[in-house]
Amino acid sequence: MAARFDFLPLTPGTIEIGPFSVTTRHMSHPVETFGFRLAHNGKTLAYSADTGPADALIELARDADVLLCEASFPDTDGLPPGLHLTGRQAGEHAARAGARELIVTHLVPWNSREQVSGEAADAFTGPVSLAVPGARVPI
Repeated sequence: MAARFDFLPLTPGTIEIGPFSVTTRHMSHPVETFGFRLAHNGKTLAYSADTGPADALIELARDADVLLCEASFPDTDGLPPGLHLTGRQAGEHAARAGARELIVTHLVPWNSREQVSGEAADAFTGPVSLAVPGARVPI
């Protein structure tokens, strides 16, 4: 593959890949993790990756058509800081960013998907749905 592609370390910033503008930012996570913003032709998708609460996520999702945001935890006490978002926090990030739609992902099987998505919907007034394998989302 190296004969066809350049492999470079990922750093925060914006690059052009084909017709897409791709912006990356560090997220709040114990290991280096990046969130992404993909823009093309006036349409934008933001993706949180693993993160705790992060202003950088709000920057990436600013006015995005869709925010694909992880929310592994229900809103309870005693959660590890800076690891993953709760449903409420995902909804709050989407609301603060002015995203138009929130799709909640990174839902773990030992927590209630309905509880996490319900908490997201309580904090965000736009459409909220759960990520589903193979789903296609028009932007």
